[in-house]
Amino acid sequence: WFALAVSVAGLVQILMTATAWLATGKRWRRPRLRVPDQTQTLFRRAGPGLIAAGIPQLKLIAAAAIVSSSPASVSWLYYANRLYELPLGIASIAIASVIVPRIALSLREGQADEHADGFASVQSRAFEIALGLALPAAAGFALLATPIAGVLFERGAFGSQDTIAVAAALVAICAGLPGHVLEKVLGAISFAKGDTHTPMLAALCGLAAAIVGGVRLFPDYGHVGVAAAIAISGWVGTTLMAGILAARGWLRIDLTAARRLPRIAVAAAVMSAVVGTALLLGHGYFPVLQISSLGRLAVVATLVVLGIAVYVTALQLLGVARLKELIAAVRQKA
Repeated sequence: WFALAVSVAGLVQILMTATAWLATGKRWRRPRLRVPDQTQTLFRRAGPGLIAAGIPQLKLIAAAAIVSSSPASVSWLYYANRLYELPLGIASIAIASVIVPRIALSLREGQADEHADGFASVQSRAFEIALGLALPAAAGFALLATPIAGVLFERGAFGSQDTIAVAAALVAICAGLPGHVLEKVLGAISFAKGDTHTPMLAALCGLAAAIVGGVRLFPDYGHVGVAAAIAISGWVGTTLMAGILAARGWLRIDLTAARRLPRIAVAAAVMSAVVGTALLLGHGYFPVLQISSLGRLAVVATLVVLGIAVYVTALQLLGVARLKELIAAVRQKA
């Protein structure tokens, strides 16, 4: 019934979109523009891009096959991956909606020359956005892995030992979050240049690394080793992409990014220290709250809000971004 509900939800979504579109009074009209037929070019470039986009799911399937001898491990990896995909999905949306259009626009405006400051600036802002989202998300999920898994899943047959197992896998896989996000940024640069084969090959190498690493690590470290192999695969793909793009002269960052990126890492470290300290104090001062599901939810929500506040404040104090600018940007997008 749940699977059926997902299908019905998709149908409702498209009906709502179609209704809203028809309410504007617009109707489909065949365009009368005379443009060259680039359908073959579209499919030739889209194919490798689609394969690269499907690699993360193939990694999960491969991981499940590796740990299939332990049904519990399959479930633990699945739950950890569901949580992992939340920050990864947010970063992917930011890259797809902001970074890719800006890179493509800079190419169209003739800023793609390897010595052009405009193209380097676009790439630099892309790396800042990617790491600005990925680093605090990875640190936050690693620190709060156990409380988050407990609040979301610990009920019924899902016991405290399952919570610990899912949290351990989440900590291991989150180590690869910045790598997977950077791989998407580098892929966007390659896509904007019309090259979709390189991201596909890098993603396939990452898949191979995940499979080989999972097979080697599972006997000694169980499902946590397989999760670590998935994390390593993200850095493998990123390293390959960065090396290839740099060799082609497509990868450049400006001085502003060289100054901001280390400060973003410092801000994430400050946030981690504050949240980690608050988590330790919370165990000592609020044991009653952690007994009930509602109490644990309140603790997790408080720590998340605290982490966001500390991170944004650190960014402002370090001169990376001003709070007013962030609020203005959010309002503009809204």
